Amino acid sequence: MNRANQQEESGRGNRGPELLQVARKLFFEQGYHGTTVEQVARAAGFSKRTVYLYFKNKDELFLSVGEEGLEILRRELEALNPSKMTVEEGIRAVLDVYLEFAREHPQYFRIIFQEATAEMIRKIPIDFRRRLEEHERACLAVVVAVAEKAIEEGIVVGIEPWEIAAAFWGTVTGIVLLSMGGSQTVFSRSTREELVEKAVWILYKGMQKAG
Repeated sequence: MNRANQQEESGRGNRGPELLQVARKLFFEQGYHGTTVEQVARAAGFSKRTVYLYFKNKDELFLSVGEEGLEILRRELEALNPSKMTVEEGIRAVLDVYLEFAREHPQYFRIIFQEATAEMIRKIPIDFRRRLEEHERACLAVVVAVAEKAIEEGIVVGIEPWEIAAAFWGTVTGIVLLSMGGSQTVFSRSTREELVEKAVWILYKGMQKAG
């Protein structure tokens, strides 16, 4: 940021949180493709130039909203303590947190797991990119901890813990997104959650047999 921009920013105060609040509302209602930086600026009562003082581009603004959701999910998952649970209890606890997040924060879920793309992530500053990656690793690490316990106890063998975690994450995410993306007439929320649970336990049993 140059000296003139710094002086302008100091005179206004930090408008970043205000812009993010407006952007969140628009992205939740209209999605990434239906929202423009100009709309965000106008709704916040600022110029586009002001938006770009705080966010490099639309992708950084959009993913900043998504980061809020990731932080919520991360806090909820890290509050679990798989080491003090059985493997089955750990699976149930992680599944409950994940489904609760999808239930209570569907807009964040859509942004994180459906609309965010690798291309968007390539366009954001490297420090922000690393922060998002850290959030994702921290979330997945909780699932990995459950997988490692299953391996240590000999319940599952011949499969790496990160592979188990990725299979679990992908299965649950895919079913939730299916119900969000035009299949609502086929999968109600209760039906979706029943299907998620069945799929996860089938996956778990299948991994035991694979070993």
